[in-house]
Amino acid sequence: MRQIWITYDGRVVPMETMDHQHMSNIHHYINTTVPEYYDEDVREYITAWLVRRFAGIILPYQPVPEFEFERARLQSKGYLKGKEVVVEGQKIGCYE
Repeated sequence: MRQIWITYDGRVVPMETMDHQHMSNIHHYINTTVPEYYDEDVREYITAWLVRRFAGIILPYQPVPEFEFERARLQSKGYLKGKEVVVEGQKIGCYE
């Protein structure tokens, strides 16, 4: 199992030290925001880390305001309602 994640801004983050919110955001990003960019192996990888580190609990999505591509994708899919991220009528998170 790969032990690192490379962030949108090029930082290398060890999976063993990544915080719960960051890992949950990755889950939302790869499953909701741009699922077409990630295969099932990557989804299973992130899920396995969430289970291993945080008992499988996925926190609400808190997208990073500086990640402009993420915001643009959420907007283009109609998922942004003000600061809230809403998918199929259900709020899954928000911008802080």
